[in-house]
Amino acid sequence: MFKVKGIDSKGRAMTFACGTDEQAMEKTWELQRRGFREVVVIDHRGKELPAAAFERSLKIDWD
Repeated sequence: MFKVKGIDSKGRAMTFACGTDEQAMEKTWELQRRGFREVVVIDHRGKELPAAAFERSLKIDWD
């Protein structure tokens, strides 16, 4: 399981559980669109990565 954390526009820290890395990536995009800041992903081992670093680690091929 992955967790996605971020801070909303009112300064509240919120955490969301995601079952897969793909769901976690989609959640980071959603939160960023909604104005969340400091969005991070925590993997199943407890490693915390900023959203951009997590996206790079997935090696998504956009071509």
